[in-house]
Amino acid sequence: MNFFKRMQKSTRSNLITYGVVLAFYLLMTGLAGGGLLNNSMQGMLVPICTYVVLAVSLNLTVGILGELSLGHAGFMSVGAFSGAVFWMLAGDGMPIWLGMPLAMLIGGVMAGIFGFLIGIPVLRLRGDYLAIVTLAFGEIIKNILNSCYLGVDGSGMHFSLKDAASLKLAADGKVIINGAIGITGLHKASTFTAGILLI
Repeated sequence: MNFFKRMQKSTRSNLITYGVVLAFYLLMTGLAGGGLLNNSMQGMLVPICTYVVLAVSLNLTVGILGELSLGHAGFMSVGAFSGAVFWMLAGDGMPIWLGMPLAMLIGGVMAGIFGFLIGIPVLRLRGDYLAIVTLAFGEIIKNILNSCYLGVDGSGMHFSLKDAASLKLAADGKVIINGAIGITGLHKASTFTAGILLI
């Protein structure tokens, strides 16, 4: 106990946080293994982990850096769609232990590229002006993704902003991004354990 008191306050806080996350993981895994969690709760475990990661990233931007960014969801969308498109294109041909980290890496890199490009002109702004511009970016990304159609067939990738029929896919083709419906036919690769490791 004396050793715990001699630690720096931030180290103690981090250890407590890691302990809470580990306890939550062990509790939920034990409840699921014992059949005490219904299907609805088991289905929410991975999204809970995702929302924790997104909340931590928003805390880094707003809480620690002090930048009032309202376009956070736009960057998340760019990363999520980039990673999901990669998984749709390459997921069948590679194992999950390789494909999922690659998809997350691609999503992070794409979100970072967009963040860098938006940050060049925007970070000269402060306060309300920064919030307004980042909010506009988030809305632009939402509208683009809602009207985006992407498909793939034997001749390559097809893109349209009109509708899925405009992709003119061959018989072996599949629609990856289907406008406002989003990405359809995605094979599930995420697990609660992967979500906890990401946290």
